[in-house]
Amino acid sequence: MKISDVLTLALTDCHLSGRSKKRVLENISKLLSTQLGGGSEQSEILFDNFVARERLGSTGIGKGVAIPHCRTLGVKRIYGCLTKLAAPVDFDAVDDQPVDLVFALVVPEEKNDEHLSTLARIATIMQDDHSRQLLRQCNSHQQLFDTMIELERTKKP
Repeated sequence: MKISDVLTLALTDCHLSGRSKKRVLENISKLLSTQLGGGSEQSEILFDNFVARERLGSTGIGKGVAIPHCRTLGVKRIYGCLTKLAAPVDFDAVDDQPVDLVFALVVPEEKNDEHLSTLARIATIMQDDHSRQLLRQCNSHQQLFDTMIELERTKKP
């Protein structure tokens, strides 16, 4: 599944706040729940699912990037949320470096193949030094969104 199929401008935040991994996941959960049409209850469910996934192992893949993801009942399609953090946070990443770029995914229980292919596309872009540099230079939600879509168009996993 393509990033452009799961990411919208409304789910792109160029200055997401959060002083800790949990606060960042909480803020991402709130952003996602508003776009999914849910309220605080759905936000709490998403947050709990993200935290449960992090307990299995950090989704901080290194070089300042994290790709938190979780399966959630009642979701009909995959949703992506791209954020550039206002300040880097400790995410227990594999290289022990703080994270400032986060691409979160919420996936329906039954979408395993699509989940894996979407993760692969995101990882391909985020593991590239030039791509990360371009994303970090963005100063608006629109610019961050457009840059990610353009990077996907030019980089094939």
